Amino acid sequence: MCKIVSGRTLLFVEDDDIVRKELASYFKKRGNIVYEADCLKQAKNLISHHSFDGIVLDIILPDGEGLELFSLSSLPPIIILSNLNSDHDVLEGFQHGALDYVIKPTSPEILEARLSLRMLPKEQAKIVLHGLKIDITERTTNYGNTPITLTSSEFNILVFLMKNSGKYYTADEIYEKVWNMPSLKSTTIKYHISNLRQKLIKSTGKNLILTAFGKGYAFLAAK
Repeated sequence: MCKIVSGRTLLFVEDDDIVRKELASYFKKRGNIVYEADCLKQAKNLISHHSFDGIVLDIILPDGEGLELFSLSSLPPIIILSNLNSDHDVLEGFQHGALDYVIKPTSPEILEARLSLRMLPKEQAKIVLHGLKIDITERTTNYGNTPITLTSSEFNILVFLMKNSGKYYTADEIYEKVWNMPSLKSTTIKYHISNLRQKLIKSTGKNLILTAFGKGYAFLAAK
């Protein structure tokens, strides 16, 4: 049974007033602090002034695509809630960095179950290996005192690899483990890992992501 989502700060970005208010009401009753935005501009303003544990995001908004939010830094876990249901739409959402993709219509209970799987208890949210520090709740990456700027997808992949350091996974396995859905056999993961590796090398001077032919990718295990 999935855990109840309570004691969190959540943002719902949805221009359908009925859907947004139903979700906001449900999660408030669960004991969460809930903010609402009906457009991109309002969402960006709230993100710049508040820290969120999770965001539920519609894609089609009156002033643009919700996917534009992924250009912002230090974002919390984002679940897309959309009536766009083609493979292309779902893949695009994950490529931008969404941790989950829920098709409308859905119930608040189902959405809560998906959120509960994506938000770790704060005490489990920090990982440190080889001087590289990630905070899953704050969505930050640092080497020593130096911050490393990653895209949402790069961060999601790094979290998975660091949690499973020393173990090799193919690109398809990483896709399926990170996003909990069958791989669509694209080159997206290889592209993200290539960029991620270069950023880590530049910041740390170390090659922390290993590649083995026939086995895939692994984060360097602890000594």
